[in-house]
Amino acid sequence: MHGPHTYPGSPLIAALSLRDTDTLHLCELHPTEVQHLRLNAAPWGAHVYHADGVTQALALSPPTPRRGLMLIDPSYEIKSDYATLPKTIGQIARKWNVGIIMLWYPILTDAPHLAMLRALQDAHPEGLQHEVRFPAAREGHRMVGSGMFVINPPFGLQAETARLTMRFGGLR
Repeated sequence: MHGPHTYPGSPLIAALSLRDTDTLHLCELHPTEVQHLRLNAAPWGAHVYHADGVTQALALSPPTPRRGLMLIDPSYEIKSDYATLPKTIGQIARKWNVGIIMLWYPILTDAPHLAMLRALQDAHPEGLQHEVRFPAAREGHRMVGSGMFVINPPFGLQAETARLTMRFGGLR
């Protein structure tokens, strides 16, 4: 499960980063994947739900304690996610106005993320957006980048993203 040739994924990275006082809630809809998540993350103290993550996020907001971070990493297999996420994230942000809310999104050649980002930027002008672009992995592959939109970015995150942009170029 660990080693130089293994990618643990964001749930395990988060679980391994927990302090004794932290709580981790993970959601997965796919029945096989939720079992893998339970096997790999539950031993680290994570609460694993066989549920839609956005629906569960609304139910768990605001958490106790109120300080914390929520990473929303949808599959985007449901194309309506691009349209519904800004509204739902707005509801979460209203319920949990001090929470750091991070949304990961893919950058695809047909740019379905652009309308979603406009809606997020209009609703959360203080939000931080950062993207990295890269060549397609293979001929015909549509993913050409990855981005994050962060509501209530922690102190220093904007400076760090600017530093990475300066250092590696091609990032924005």
